[in-house]
Amino acid sequence: MKRSMLALLIAVVSTGAAANSYQNESSVDYANGDINGVDVDGWQLKHQYFFNAVDTSGKSPLAEAAFINKNASVFGSLSRLSSDSDHQNSWSVGGEYMDQSHNFYGKLEWRHFSGTDQQDVDGTLGYFISNDWLVGAIFEHDRPEQGGSSTNYGVMTKKLWDLGTGDMINLEAEILDYRHASTTRYGVAADYYFGKNFSAGVGYQWLSDGFLSESDDSLSLRAKWFALPNLSLSASVAFDALETGDDLYQLGASYRF
Repeated sequence: MKRSMLALLIAVVSTGAAANSYQNESSVDYANGDINGVDVDGWQLKHQYFFNAVDTSGKSPLAEAAFINKNASVFGSLSRLSSDSDHQNSWSVGGEYMDQSHNFYGKLEWRHFSGTDQQDVDGTLGYFISNDWLVGAIFEHDRPEQGGSSTNYGVMTKKLWDLGTGDMINLEAEILDYRHASTTRYGVAADYYFGKNFSAGVGYQWLSDGFLSESDDSLSLRAKWFALPNLSLSASVAFDALETGDDLYQLGASYRF
């Protein structure tokens, strides 16, 4: 019986390992941080469904296959933040729209925090300057439980550079204006893809007048490895994350089928 269960598990994990496409991706992420002196754990389960199968047979990195092929999708997630004295659950639904027949791009995600009236809506409206270069306008709408909602606007860009050696570089940048706080958030990030399966990256975020400020900026390091074409593992650390002001650590895994 044990051998049968082990064989079944191996079969499930390896299913599609040699395939050149996928249409579903399920992921789990765990994060931990000491926030304001309190140890906080965070979990997130996410599933993404693509309307058309994502082709991974090309030379582009596996992590960027949907972006390069412009595969539209819908997704949903469940999240939980836990500490010794409190728990907070939330869930979200959203969609990402892009298509090979044109260069327009759109993304929208709505998040609700269980047991409260708090809701967040994030969106992007963009255009592909080339097949591997996206520029767009972004917004973040926050409605706290106590009222007083606010909407912040900004711009973003994402570009993939083919080095012609089998390696690629992903570059991202973002500017978001917090109108209610009279400040602006800036962010830049880069990932180096060592072939199709592994990447290592760095990110940097800061607020207005806080560039290269030890107390007002955030440095992050991240890596992702496809152990199999349909199974990936990820890890990251953010030092002085802007959202919390403390260090955050993350581990994750995803499965494609």
